[in-house]
Amino acid sequence: MARFDPLRGMADRLLPGDTLRLAVTGLSRAGKTVFITSLIHNLLAVARGHRGALPRLHDAGISERLTAARVVPPATEAVARFPYAENLAAMAAAEPHWPPTTADIAQITLNLTLARQGTGVGRLLGPRNVTLEILDYPGEWLLDLPLLDRDYANWSADTIQAARQGIRAALSGDFLVCAGSIDPDAPADEAAIRRLHAAYKAYLENCRDRHGLRFLQPGRFLCPGPWGDLPLMWFAPLPDAPARPRPGSNAALLAARFDAYKADMRDKFFERHFRRFDRQIVLVDVLGALNAGKDAFDDTALAIAEIAKGFAYGGSLFQRLFGARIDRVYFAATKADHVPAGRRDALEALLRHLAGRAAEQARLGFGTLASVRSTVDDVATLDGQTVAVVKGLVPGSDTPKKLFPGDIPLKPPPPEFWTNALFTMPGFLPPRLDPQGVAGIPNLDLDAAVAFLMGDKL
Repeated sequence: MARFDPLRGMADRLLPGDTLRLAVTGLSRAGKTVFITSLIHNLLAVARGHRGALPRLHDAGISERLTAARVVPPATEAVARFPYAENLAAMAAAEPHWPPTTADIAQITLNLTLARQGTGVGRLLGPRNVTLEILDYPGEWLLDLPLLDRDYANWSADTIQAARQGIRAALSGDFLVCAGSIDPDAPADEAAIRRLHAAYKAYLENCRDRHGLRFLQPGRFLCPGPWGDLPLMWFAPLPDAPARPRPGSNAALLAARFDAYKADMRDKFFERHFRRFDRQIVLVDVLGALNAGKDAFDDTALAIAEIAKGFAYGGSLFQRLFGARIDRVYFAATKADHVPAGRRDALEALLRHLAGRAAEQARLGFGTLASVRSTVDDVATLDGQTVAVVKGLVPGSDTPKKLFPGDIPLKPPPPEFWTNALFTMPGFLPPRLDPQGVAGIPNLDLDAAVAFLMGDKL
């Protein structure tokens, strides 16, 4: 980034301030909570003079102009507040531990004060204020976007077919038996439909929790959010669902609830929030998907490709349905501190492949990220060879544990890759942190994400 852009300097001289709305999401266990906590803490540290907290902002001349930052107290927001202070306290405790994961929607606002660029009129106007609104929401909800263009019958057909294949076939037995017992044309049986919904929801939870699958719809079945388990959610796919169900039948009630669910998601989330977003970051646990096996990896690849298509130019659903104005999206492969420095480029390349053709667009950025760095690079001897590893503390031990992640493929791996034993990912503990925030939180490439998402606004 250039140190001074004349056009941006002119805008700085004319505008009293800006509001930047950043949406943060990721599929489960991708690290949203820790990312937002680290982002806030490091911006506060930069404003206090610790330029090394986000070095790319220093290189771009932004750190020197960021003279103050503060978390804005809640006012009249209708969204839950992101628990920044509580999360920081967990990581900075005498015995550091990770904060609890979130599966709901939450918001927090920062006020950033920056000295203006250039001289003359800009200096007379005084400092510029940037209001940074951060919204945290479950990535599972993004997977509902493709539903908005579908009807109940074709969604049912595809979902039932998927439930009969691969690892899903071993998990879907109870659900498929229940679904097969329901006559689509029979009069609507509310009790039977509730049993079907419960069986389908249990199947989705097993896909996620037992095998790390990620392309699971509808998203609110797994992350209901602040609205809870509403009657409009009491549906599930049905084998041989007719395109035109008989009025009053099981299929008609299921199709009506499917349509009501889509309308509710459109109103409560996509219309209400997505219209307002300026920038978006999508966090992806690529390492976890690799480690979970071929089925989990393929499922994650499908989920990421669908999400990336939603943000692409040229008739994207976000633009077509909501007039969304999101002009920069950053995909980050998290837990980069579990991989030695020499393998992080491969992790980024693999993430680009998962995004498919959408990755070619300039508005989409890609990188690796460790919001909180819990390891250091090291070497070890494996089968007589010196190999690069990382090491860090794990629960219950005062001795750092070394991790050799093996090769990270540059693109989706061939079948023989899955015949090798994959590494076990340890639960590294957070490093010792300064709760006052003077030194910021150690991280890997958080500054790259901030520069791409916010650099032009700062």
